[in-house]
Amino acid sequence: MLVDVEPGNERLLVGDQIEAATAWCRPEMLPAEVVSWDVPVQVERVAAIRPGEYDWVARNNNEHVSALLSDWKEPEGPTAISGCLMYDRYLKLFHHIVPTTRGRVLRRAVITREGTRTPNPLGGYSVDPSRPPTFTECGNVPPDRTATWNCVELDTDDE
Repeated sequence: MLVDVEPGNERLLVGDQIEAATAWCRPEMLPAEVVSWDVPVQVERVAAIRPGEYDWVARNNNEHVSALLSDWKEPEGPTAISGCLMYDRYLKLFHHIVPTTRGRVLRRAVITREGTRTPNPLGGYSVDPSRPPTFTECGNVPPDRTATWNCVELDTDDE
């Protein structure tokens, strides 16, 4: 599951039990190490915040996994999807139904990208990422790369 690197958010540690609002990321933008292929799900159309509009939610046979599907164009019902869960702290602000995933953190890593760092007047720097994203074990980020996502492996059957 991808977890943003936004400052001020709690860091997930191995062994933590979590329940997270989740959306689904397609595999095209992800390193192969974080992609789950052909996950069996039931896709449902659910009410959105605006009257007359709707969202799509995928629910896995495991009752602890569900995710918002953006730009879903297929019909409701059983199907298989590929990609990765993304922990989205802001889903509840924009969606009436907030899908969640529960589980225990088994492993932590980061997604990194090669990045050009530009110093700013406050002593920090901004990063302009380039090149495809790479899966990197925690603590092994090379100096020419920057972390763009934290990621965790979850055991969703451990309840």
